[in-house]
Amino acid sequence: MDSRHIFVLSPPFYSHFMPLCALAKGFKKLGIKVTMGCSLEFKEAALSADLDFYDININTNKNTGMAMDTEQPETEKSRLNAFFESTKEGAVETLITQSNHRKDDMLANPLELLEAIRSIEVSEDVDLWVADVLSYGVTLSLHCLGLPYITFCPPHPDTIPREGENFGVPKNWPSSINVDFEKLIELKKISIQTKEQFTDIFNTFVFSYHKKPKRIENAFRLTSEIGVIYNYLDFYQNEDLINKPYRIYIGHAFEEEVLSQEWIEKIENVSKRKILITLGTFLSNRIDVLIQLIQVCQIFDTESIIVVSAGSHAKNLKDYESANVFIRDFIPQRALIPYMDLVIHHGGNNTFTETVYFGKPMIILPFSSDQFNIAYDAEINEIAINLDPNRLSKNNILNALEQAFKLDRKNLIRWSEFSKARGPNYGARKILF
Repeated sequence: MDSRHIFVLSPPFYSHFMPLCALAKGFKKLGIKVTMGCSLEFKEAALSADLDFYDININTNKNTGMAMDTEQPETEKSRLNAFFESTKEGAVETLITQSNHRKDDMLANPLELLEAIRSIEVSEDVDLWVADVLSYGVTLSLHCLGLPYITFCPPHPDTIPREGENFGVPKNWPSSINVDFEKLIELKKISIQTKEQFTDIFNTFVFSYHKKPKRIENAFRLTSEIGVIYNYLDFYQNEDLINKPYRIYIGHAFEEEVLSQEWIEKIENVSKRKILITLGTFLSNRIDVLIQLIQVCQIFDTESIIVVSAGSHAKNLKDYESANVFIRDFIPQRALIPYMDLVIHHGGNNTFTETVYFGKPMIILPFSSDQFNIAYDAEINEIAINLDPNRLSKNNILNALEQAFKLDRKNLIRWSEFSKARGPNYGARKILF
């Protein structure tokens, strides 16, 4: 039994907790003691994974599976509603809203968090910490305390901006998105302002609480000096296992799941196409987009079986259900994807990496965050077709469906095999040995 103790600090977001939990299990399989630190809503999931659990709140906002049903402070609800409204305006407008919300979303109570981590370090005898790249308060605390940690990047790798790039501004845009360049200039200005404001807060904190303070140039680029594990495909051969900080691309961060007999009975007809539609825990709020997709998929193939993940809005879509259309608030997504012929989604990295892992063609409708970078990568690597969710029509959806079913099967299998050869166990081994 390895005597080391790894402490994984997770934000209270389902989409981040689950891949972090998979990585934690990868460390556990190496015989190492692993503790998951997160809010109480995730205690049962951590314990069921045979991990130790520690109650710690990293963020004020939460998403435990369905964003609108998660108990939120009023200020968080207000920001969430502003975000949803901005997604209806367009890509750049959404990113501007997200950039304006950045400080409050991601750096709540940094001193309180530092003291909590200091207390854990004293009582738990931790050898290595794992910080989520978007948990900036965690990274700042570990940096100031001089504790050894690695960075885990659940979203697109460019979430950590490279020299000369702006956080929250896509490096590349998928061809489906028409960018208003005047608004893009505004986004870049706001991004620079956010970076400067955020970095000033970091430096004030560093010079107050670090034993050997040194100015940080860009808070969004502060990561582990040991290594960064990316939950992503190495499309551009960026992995580096020789020079520190290591850059490790694991392809996926989940375990396969068995589909229940109840679901198998719903979708077992092998002669029918099966289409999964999911916009993730937040963006299922866009029921206008879900309705368009359901209707046009039925026109494209009247016999197809359609499964829709609609979050808390499933009840508002009951009129669109039929013998072949199943609309649920929550679906066993990882268990369903192997049975699907096509996955239509928002470009969230969990859904993206799950779909690549199982070698399924995709249609991606990016709304926000890193989804534009993911959609671009999927497009140029010919594993997905992209659509602008705010410029949908019957004809462009039908065209996308036709193109998606013609994607090169050999190419899909190539990236599926890459992903299956990696995973969280690969990341755990490479970072420790």
